[in-house]
Amino acid sequence: MNKKHRFRPNERFLLYSYFLALVLLGTTLLSMPFSWSGAGGKSQIPVIDAFFTAVSAACVTGLITVDTSLWSLAGQWIILALIQAGGLGIVTFGMLYLVLPRIRIPLKSGQLLGESFAVERRISVRGTIKTILGTTLVFEFIGTLLLIVGFSQAGIDNPVFVGFFHAVSAFCNAGFSVFEGGMLPFRSNLLINLTLMVLIIAGGIGFVVIRDVRKVFSGRRRQLSFHSRLMLLAVPIFIVVGFIGYMLLDDTAAFSGFDPPERILATFFQSVTTRTAGFNTVDQSRLSLASRWLTLVLMIIGGGSGSTAGGIKVSTAFILFIVLLRGVNQRGDIRLLKRRISSADVSMAAMFFLKACVFLLVSILLLGILEHPRLSGFTTSQIVFECVSAFGTVGLSLGITGDLSFAGKLVIAATMFAGRIGLISLVIRPARNRAEAMINVPRGEVLIG
Repeated sequence: MNKKHRFRPNERFLLYSYFLALVLLGTTLLSMPFSWSGAGGKSQIPVIDAFFTAVSAACVTGLITVDTSLWSLAGQWIILALIQAGGLGIVTFGMLYLVLPRIRIPLKSGQLLGESFAVERRISVRGTIKTILGTTLVFEFIGTLLLIVGFSQAGIDNPVFVGFFHAVSAFCNAGFSVFEGGMLPFRSNLLINLTLMVLIIAGGIGFVVIRDVRKVFSGRRRQLSFHSRLMLLAVPIFIVVGFIGYMLLDDTAAFSGFDPPERILATFFQSVTTRTAGFNTVDQSRLSLASRWLTLVLMIIGGGSGSTAGGIKVSTAFILFIVLLRGVNQRGDIRLLKRRISSADVSMAAMFFLKACVFLLVSILLLGILEHPRLSGFTTSQIVFECVSAFGTVGLSLGITGDLSFAGKLVIAATMFAGRIGLISLVIRPARNRAEAMINVPRGEVLIG
């Protein structure tokens, strides 16, 4: 065969193949009788529910059609493995290239990690992977120990597994819980809430930021990178805005009847978990209409670039907010933190957001057609909330996920996949023809506004 015509998979093909294989393997294992506890008199779970759970776990979303507590211990371990593999995602993909024998990672494929998990132009792929794996192990180990103490004090059976499961789920921003009803029974437990919030923020802020902070504290770096400074500014702002918003907008709904300390803790947790984590310490269906809109915005924003979180990412949202507030200069650049964000990055952020909007609108349209409110009994608000939660890989729901039709479950599964893998693939820039890139064409004038 002529080498010129030999098929060479590109980065996007390999990325999609990894996650599709992960979902297929998860669906197969979860469909086995040993994965189901036998609840409801069923010897095994329907394939569509096994598939939906596998997609949700691999895409670290947390939406479920059957309660996670109904799976057997083996099934819960499978879900946990899918969360870990999906949470690290591209890192796992890159790791396979490095550790499998007789496989070398080419420079072009190495850009896959650089595009999605770093902002530096020159970066060591091996160093990045070591940082990510090491950071993951440290946070999950410490989180597990703290949660074991918290769940033991709460009188939970098998606190070691429960603590480990929730530590991995929180750091990967998955939102899966082995408790029926999620984390509602623990909304006043300070240790469990604080541990989960720290894990969620650490997993969602991005590995590059964690690496930069560690290097600055160890003296190996004089100052934080611009991206890290931007994230350390934007993330607290979004958390505080969410906290104040829920305190002001939901004083008579979901948070009513709470003692002041319990309400402050629950409101703060809601602000943190809404941006892709998906744990719930309050009933989401009781949120006021204004709080639901705030939740939708936070779910779309998501976490940080190069993290386990989903959404359009904090840096993208922050750049667009600055553009909306101050506009751009004549060159299309914006100035922030004594740095210049180029027009190319501003255009990339706008393109990223617009494509996300298109994905989301298509999902809402399809689910609205398949689950027509007059036939299913679902409200438009519930349908929109479900699609945004799936696309932002959040996992919060107003309680309709398990009642979706077969086709509706497929739409939400595809939305989760698009939100997790589709958005990431957008930043993997295909190699352009060098000659085409050098061709200069006349400038076109167009009226705006």
